[in-house]
Amino acid sequence: MRIIERPFSDLLRHPKQVTENLQDSDVLLRRRDEPDVRLSLADRDAGRASALGALGRTLRNVAVQNPKALAEALAEALPWLEFLPPSDRKLFVDEFSRVTAASAELDNYAALSQLVSEWRATAEMHADPRLARRLKRPLQADGQPVEPRAG
Repeated sequence: MRIIERPFSDLLRHPKQVTENLQDSDVLLRRRDEPDVRLSLADRDAGRASALGALGRTLRNVAVQNPKALAEALAEALPWLEFLPPSDRKLFVDEFSRVTAASAELDNYAALSQLVSEWRATAEMHADPRLARRLKRPLQADGQPVEPRAG
C-alpha cells in the first residue's frame, strides 16, 4: 500500500484534504522533534491485524511441524543467525515463532522487536571472539552471584 507523507500541520490546516487521502492510502504525518503519526482507516488496520494474526499462527505451525524449514528460512532472512551456536539458533527459532504468534494475537509487536534486537546483539558478541572473551570474564562487583537462567 502506498503511504502519503504530509506535514502534521496539514492535518490542522486542511483536515478534509488529509482525510480524503485515506481513501486510497495511509497518511504519514511528519512531526518535528516528535515521532511521526500514521493515519489509517480502522477497517484497513483491522484487516492488517487479522492477516498478521493468521501469519503468526501459520509461522508457529511451521515451527512445530517442520522446524528445520523455518530455521533455514530465518537464516536466509536474518544472516546474522550464522554467528549463533547451533543450540542458540534452535532456541531463537522456537522463541521467534512463539513470540510472533503471541504478538500477532495481541496486535502489539514490541516484544518481537525486542527479541530480534537482543538475539542480534548476542550474534554480534559471538561474531567477535575478543568481545565474547571479555563478556565471559567474571565481573568484579559486590553482592551475591546471579545464577544463570535455565534454558
